[in-house]
Amino acid sequence: MGTKEKHFDYSIWYTGAMSDSDNDKEDQILRLLKENAVLLKQNNEILSKLYRHNVIGFVIRIAWYAILIGMPFALYYYILEPYFNVFGANYEVFRRGMAEIPGLKGLEYFLPAIGE
Repeated sequence: MGTKEKHFDYSIWYTGAMSDSDNDKEDQILRLLKENAVLLKQNNEILSKLYRHNVIGFVIRIAWYAILIGMPFALYYYILEPYFNVFGANYEVFRRGMAEIPGLKGLEYFLPAIGE
């Protein structure tokens, strides 16, 4: 007699010796295991969706901050700088213009001499 046959004989003996309450418990355990497997599958699907949404949100957030930080530089470089070059404006002209504004005349004393 092999081990498979021995196991089969014992399982038949165990099943035959079980009472109805033991069978009910076994059926309940099997039902709960199947329900647990379904819940695990649903949980994994939800977790993968959450991970995907978090990654996409992170990429969008990085792109948004790159746009917010890069937009002023791009605006100046591509739009405003050509006009400043055409009109010959530079920092010194800007500083003299700031000195003309009432209330900001003392600002040039607080700013270091960058243009000089």
